[in-house]
Amino acid sequence: MHKPMPPLRALVAFEASVRHASFKLAARELHLTPGAVSQQVQKLEQWLGYPLFVRLVRQLQVTERGMSYFSRIAPALEQISAASEACREPSSDAVSLSLSQTLAAKWLGPRLGDFMRRYPDIEVHINASNHPVDFQREAVDLAVRHFDGRDPALHVQEVFDDAVRLFCAPSYRDATALQHPDQLGNVTLIVATPYPFWNDWLSRFTTIDPEARKRIPALYFDQTLLAIDAAKRGQGVVLSNQLLVREELERGELIEPFGLWLPLNKSYYLVHPRRQPLSRAAMILKDWLLEQFAR
Repeated sequence: MHKPMPPLRALVAFEASVRHASFKLAARELHLTPGAVSQQVQKLEQWLGYPLFVRLVRQLQVTERGMSYFSRIAPALEQISAASEACREPSSDAVSLSLSQTLAAKWLGPRLGDFMRRYPDIEVHINASNHPVDFQREAVDLAVRHFDGRDPALHVQEVFDDAVRLFCAPSYRDATALQHPDQLGNVTLIVATPYPFWNDWLSRFTTIDPEARKRIPALYFDQTLLAIDAAKRGQGVVLSNQLLVREELERGELIEPFGLWLPLNKSYYLVHPRRQPLSRAAMILKDWLLEQFAR
């Protein structure tokens, strides 16, 4: 049975007008004239049978019924937009990769030039975010995720078995005469909120009791990248893994004073949706990433 539908172009014009509280600003977003947007909204008002806006001099106010209608259609329009973007046919020479900000800066960044030299025809888009990618809502082909590897909707391939290690600058070790984990009660702990394993590490390798741990000076960073940089500058000791500090270790900017490591039930995995075939560009980037991680 055919269900009556409002004019879809009018819905888009109405939604934009409510968000901007202005026909002029909505027109700018939609690449129309303010008059065209106003006409579309009038068509919708005629279809509904009641006004959606109170049109004042230099002011546009949505009516109570208009706001109620907006609250019901806006999520549907957003869902249509997201679903359409996710299902759009990708360009054969473009690929999008999602990974954490720190991994993008510390691991991928120094290596990406090699990929561009080998595959100059492929356009790479990097989505650096600390939030897990939503493949259904975001136009992303591949992702490197730090999790337990369990997701039946994803093709999952482990690329790095993570373990928590402690690092500091050589100068900081010398200045604090750091020789044993129990001495950590007298240093500054650098805490990266995306890598929250200090309590586990101290419980495993020290005899420092929980109350004493609360009194240890600490610096807090919301990005692991900043925490590593603080450790490199001799501001304390940091927990990370060898994947993220490999260059600092090679240059001698960081050292691992104790050689102790805490295994995790999380690792780094290269993932992509099972039911969505990879494009040529995505397949090439996937093979290159696996090659780089294997090194």
